[in-house]
Amino acid sequence: MDRRHFIFALTGIAALLAAATRTLHAECGEMSSIEFVEVTWGKQTRLHKEKIPPGDEAFYALFSGEMQKRMRAPRTMPANAPIGPLLNAFFGYGVLPGTEVEIGKIAPVSSRDGGPAMIRVTVKHHGERHNILAHVIREGDDWRIANIIYDSGNSLISHYRAMTAR
Repeated sequence: MDRRHFIFALTGIAALLAAATRTLHAECGEMSSIEFVEVTWGKQTRLHKEKIPPGDEAFYALFSGEMQKRMRAPRTMPANAPIGPLLNAFFGYGVLPGTEVEIGKIAPVSSRDGGPAMIRVTVKHHGERHNILAHVIREGDDWRIANIIYDSGNSLISHYRAMTAR
């Protein structure tokens, strides 16, 4: 066996081991970043359609520790600040409970096996398609949402920064 055959055999073995490792993760029930986003947005769409708000703990559990700190921080809104338009964390601005929302294509923008990952979610509401970017990370053994960026350029982090002046 010459050097070329040895390197070819070595890379072949590495590829087989990598494929076996990915299969083992899937068999163990470990969710990928895309599966996490698909399940999360699918569930939120069903709850939204039925006008069932998620419980606080179930809602916060979807987000990273840093995001939870921002969401639970005391709010310091100016007295004369306008209220509208309301933000639905998963679908964007102006999506009130009961508004018909359709989930389209969910695809990775960038990702690594252990995270972080950026996943594009196409949603349709009010007759228009919107692209939402979900930034997800691993915390322990679970995926969590670190930020959501809406097609308007605003993000969930900037929304909470404005509300908490942090």
